[in-house]
Amino acid sequence: MTFLFWLISRLPLRVLHAIGGALGLLVARLPGRYGRRLTENFRLAYPDATDDMLAEAARSTGRLIMEMPYFWSRKSLDVPLERFDDYLWPYLNEIRPNGKGVIILTPHLGCFEVLPQSHAQHHPVTCLFKPPHQPWLRDFVERMRARHNISMAPANPRGVRMLVKALKRGQAVGILPDQVPSAGEGTWAPFFGKPAYSMTLVHRLQQLTQSPVVMVFAERLPRGAGYRGHLRVLCDGGMLPEDPSAGAAVINRTIEELIAINPTQYLWGYNRYKHPAGAGLPPDTAGTAPAASNDTIQ
Repeated sequence: MTFLFWLISRLPLRVLHAIGGALGLLVARLPGRYGRRLTENFRLAYPDATDDMLAEAARSTGRLIMEMPYFWSRKSLDVPLERFDDYLWPYLNEIRPNGKGVIILTPHLGCFEVLPQSHAQHHPVTCLFKPPHQPWLRDFVERMRARHNISMAPANPRGVRMLVKALKRGQAVGILPDQVPSAGEGTWAPFFGKPAYSMTLVHRLQQLTQSPVVMVFAERLPRGAGYRGHLRVLCDGGMLPEDPSAGAAVINRTIEELIAINPTQYLWGYNRYKHPAGAGLPPDTAGTAPAASNDTIQ
């Protein structure tokens, strides 16, 4: 697999985007749950979405898949990046308190693989990832994504401790905020008007470290022309609301704001409205949101 990824990564980015776009559209049009979910989620958020927008969303997912071997296998970051070194990362340095780290949220939007590599050219970053169940695949993913100034933290207690230690060292951590957590590790919060089980980890990390929370998005430019950076600072660099559910709602609203920049680049086929076993009923069914987890991080 390493050789296959290396071979794919030799192709120009514009070629990989063309191939990925065609494959993504093909898969979305095949009979099955994925294409239906993509359409349902997109039209829930944007009822006026056209067929052309749905097709472009499917192409974007294919491009995202083809970007993985490209960025995982190349030793250097040699793609055009707009507003990264002259805006994103300098701005983060300005808002982070002295001696404190920063929590960087990167939703399933655009190309999130390019963000940690770009940040690592300036400062270390520890990225949370959900490890595959197969040990060989887990080792492969961690090995391919880790590099100088990038540490990979698995989504388990050991990985959470890695995030806390990195923040207390004054470093950055990267988290996918719209990943559906396991039961007991999240709370119900609206996402485009529908309850979505959302992580409370970001809230707990900030409570422990007082680190500011920001959200970034690498918008994919046409025909492999590179990426444009976008940034939102949550709560003006201060603390999220005390209530974890309210904090999750702030995060979800910020994701919605970034999606509005280019709605076709969100991963609409992801099962964002999954109901984890044991998570309790969402508020539109139960009447009130279930309590967030009270687990502490050590």
